[in-house]
Amino acid sequence: MVSENYSIVAYIPGKLGEFVDSLRRRLNPNFAAWLAHVTLLPPRALLTPPEELLVPIRQRCRSVEPFVVSLGRVHTFWPANGVVYLSVSAGGARLAELHEALNCDHLACNENYPYVPHVTVAQELDEAGTHAALQAISSAWSDFPNSQSFRIESLVLVRQMDGSRWIDLATIPLGDSESHSR
Repeated sequence: MVSENYSIVAYIPGKLGEFVDSLRRRLNPNFAAWLAHVTLLPPRALLTPPEELLVPIRQRCRSVEPFVVSLGRVHTFWPANGVVYLSVSAGGARLAELHEALNCDHLACNENYPYVPHVTVAQELDEAGTHAALQAISSAWSDFPNSQSFRIESLVLVRQMDGSRWIDLATIPLGDSESHSR
């Protein structure tokens, strides 16, 4: 069986998500098709079919109530890689706990880097591009007039189709989904 790359993300809604999307389109157009998100499980090759992955994911997510994440300062992972991101200033511990709860069984993966909750704005940049993006994003972020927080109520299992194209496979609600519909 051929392995496929999967990831679990939480999309960023509203004006905050639109802001990140517009920055990505402007500064890193090769990744403009991706919606603004926080990654809970970085991409990983898995042999298990998606329908079998959903059962344990849904079980683990039932015990996690929705929560608010706030974004903080602009950072980069340079020199490890050319990623420029918005840090998580509140809700990071909850994201890390959820990452740990999901990174097991058929979803387990030895990741290249320790899990750092963040929102990637630009990536795969060289040193000069990383520093230029860092300055541009910092300037735009300091002028962002809306809320820098968002509520995570669900996660999305996504699969890589080709190159930088990903598709949504399933939305997984956090907590008791009955209480969200009331």
